[in-house]
Amino acid sequence: MRKILFVSSDIPDIMAEKLSEKYEIRLLPPCADLAEPVSKHADMLLGSLDGRLVVTRAYFEKNKEIFDGYDTLITDEHHGKKYPSDVLLNFIDAKSAVIGYKKALTRLINKPVINVKQGYARCSTLICRNFAVSADAGILSALESLGYDTLPIRSGHIDLPGYDSGFIGGASFADEDNVYFFGTLSHHPDGERIKEFILSHSAKIHELDERPLLDLGGAVIIKN
Repeated sequence: MRKILFVSSDIPDIMAEKLSEKYEIRLLPPCADLAEPVSKHADMLLGSLDGRLVVTRAYFEKNKEIFDGYDTLITDEHHGKKYPSDVLLNFIDAKSAVIGYKKALTRLINKPVINVKQGYARCSTLICRNFAVSADAGILSALESLGYDTLPIRSGHIDLPGYDSGFIGGASFADEDNVYFFGTLSHHPDGERIKEFILSHSAKIHELDERPLLDLGGAVIIKN
């Protein structure tokens, strides 16, 4: 059975077509409780905790056909349009601990939380297995304390319509030994460093288009 990939319904057709060769794609509709530019972003709408989806009841009830039949944790908490109420589910599950802006995160988290100032923790970070890439020093420090190898990069240089720039985590996602990018690294000033870092960990790189990196909110993957 193919894995299920939850991704923004704004994903360009060329990227969706390439991903559909491997995944069953579930396109995420907008959430009225979030700001419009990120209202369809997986890293805002869906938490991933010990392999289970975490979703607000309001979004779940409106989009049951997407989630029906899957092992889903549902919270009665609500997103808000303004920071930090919008980062309710925007955390990194690093197995032994969760990394995020602690006071804004869902109460469903049942493991230690390493607090960082950057509330958009998952947006900001590309993680594959035991290595990570981010422009946020606090997040990288937290991951290093958990044994991750890390690569710091410059902020910006990633497209996110409606904002000045996006994040590396939102412009990518990882699945086992594969790292996918919504666009190409060749337009990013640290693109070659990122490539070398990923390849040094024996992971494969998949660039889904020739355009500059686009922050689509990453993706969440579960087994069917």
